Amino acid sequence: MSSDSGWPNANPEVVQVIEVTPQLPASPDPVENPPWSGRQVAWIGFMLFVMPVVIAPIVLIVVQKVFYKQMSFGEVAQKPWLILAPQFLWFAIMVFYMIGYVEGRFHQGFWSAIRWNWPKRGWLSLIGIGIVTLIALQGMARFLPLPKKSPFDQFFKHPFDAYIFAVLAITFAPFMEELFFRGFLYPVLARRMGMGLGIFFTALPFALIHAFEYKAWAPVLIVFVVGVVVTLVRAMRQSVAASFVVHAIYNGIPIVASFFISGGFRHLDRIK
Repeated sequence: MSSDSGWPNANPEVVQVIEVTPQLPASPDPVENPPWSGRQVAWIGFMLFVMPVVIAPIVLIVVQKVFYKQMSFGEVAQKPWLILAPQFLWFAIMVFYMIGYVEGRFHQGFWSAIRWNWPKRGWLSLIGIGIVTLIALQGMARFLPLPKKSPFDQFFKHPFDAYIFAVLAITFAPFMEELFFRGFLYPVLARRMGMGLGIFFTALPFALIHAFEYKAWAPVLIVFVVGVVVTLVRAMRQSVAASFVVHAIYNGIPIVASFFISGGFRHLDRIK
């Protein structure tokens, strides 16, 4: 009689052992983990916001000595284009510097590294946040001791100056501020402190850099609240482009309103 039982590998001397290694789930990456450090962000912030303050008087002196010898330094300093043009040029230089720095040092795509990803949905909600924030803060401003004159009044004396200021205030200024504060600074703070404190300590220096313009605490407080709102949008949507949209809407509505009230900036006396 055959000893074959009909089962494969029934020979007791042949034993097949299969080892199964359990697959552990990979630990998730931190929500915010930028390649740069706080020290590198501080250096970029210094170059972006402190250097213009140092360079501006030098530029004005050179322009006054070369082009406006018959005018005093104070008169030259009141020319809006001499305030806006050097700032625009410096910011443009800094954009190329930041792109080269991130891509050259960390070998990452700049826009993906700072999370400049345009929202695929929820545009109406972003526009609504910008509008509601503006209305709420205008209501809040009624109870605050705001200065009678705005530092931006000087840009609404001539139509050309008003147009230049309008373009910069709606596009380039919020672009640069979102690039640094929500693109570079916030993820470093959130990685170390968490989202809540990260939002607070991103909005705080954002407000303080405007103190040089307003020289009063009430408008700086309003800017701080704006900073909290746009940083919260950045954190929740994981998108610097989303916070830029809210920021641009907030800046843009008063300027667009001024444009229509003044008849295309032709009758600027109507908005004084």
